[in-house]
Amino acid sequence: MNEVDVIILGTGAAGMSAALAAHEAGASVALIERWDRVGGTSAISGGVIWVADNPRMRAAGMADSREDALAYFRSLDHGDLVEETLEAFVDKGPEALAFLEDAGALSVSVLPGYPDYYLDRPGAKPEGSRALDHDLFALGELGEWAARIYAIEEPKPLMLRETPLGGATAMPPMDVLGARMAARQCGFGQAMVARLLKACLDRGIAPILGVETKRLVKDGERITGIEGVRDGVPFALAARRGVIITTGGFEWDAELRQTFLRGPVTAPASPPTGMGGGLKLAMAAGAKLGNMTSAWWAPTLVTPDAPWASGEQRAQIILIERTVPHSIMVNRSGRRFCNEAANYSALGGVFHQFDPANYD
Repeated sequence: MNEVDVIILGTGAAGMSAALAAHEAGASVALIERWDRVGGTSAISGGVIWVADNPRMRAAGMADSREDALAYFRSLDHGDLVEETLEAFVDKGPEALAFLEDAGALSVSVLPGYPDYYLDRPGAKPEGSRALDHDLFALGELGEWAARIYAIEEPKPLMLRETPLGGATAMPPMDVLGARMAARQCGFGQAMVARLLKACLDRGIAPILGVETKRLVKDGERITGIEGVRDGVPFALAARRGVIITTGGFEWDAELRQTFLRGPVTAPASPPTGMGGGLKLAMAAGAKLGNMTSAWWAPTLVTPDAPWASGEQRAQIILIERTVPHSIMVNRSGRRFCNEAANYSALGGVFHQFDPANYD
């Protein structure tokens, strides 16, 4: 059996960040991916990074504090957050951002038109200073690996801050977008994943694709490796220091959806890589679970004429369309049921309303 210090399962933003952190700390790293592409949901996302009191804020003279950030979260947590985890997220966010930038794994700018979602809560910042956008990345820097980024066949040749979502009043001219496409430049989550991948490759951390991990190997209370299959052949790898699971969600697994989520969840906007494989591995090994009923909810629209390359139903998040003037959403009774411009995750809660009179 081959052996490394740290095994990381999953090649999204979390997995590649973990790989870089382990490598820079002196560990040997194996970055394992079940699918034949890297990036997963991170690659198709907007890529926004939320960091309180971040270096970009300070450089722009925007004020923030630990107290404000913690007050904002605590006003929204409904008792679900683990205090130690919350404080670590707020305290270590600027340090993690600086680490990834120094490693060449991120290049970001403040998103001035992207304020905190709940401006009436204590500690909220209206100017969008905590939200960070990715600068363009030229895919040619990745060589053949560029084709391995999830959904890269649909490149986004602009940055979020250049769109209405990021506060812009006009998109870049078509000739500018055309020049960027010719130069194979991309923004959004594609740029985030591409830069992280480039930083990993520069350090000799090439993702090992196509590995379906079947179980975590245990020695007493320690996780000491993985066992699985690659290309129909048994695959085993030992880990001297542990296994990190960063395999994304479980919204594409019907049984896990029914077990953990309020429903119905009929049209996930994520790619069909979110099958809950890492969650199943963790549960089988006896891991403690948390926040399993939580999700990034969003209203979506199914696009049946444009399925994923693997054939699964595809859906798009409905963001701008529902927020423009004169846009109204109604329920099956023809009644307006929400402020259409509410943030997408909170809006998901409206769709979970239950009518006890007709049990529907």
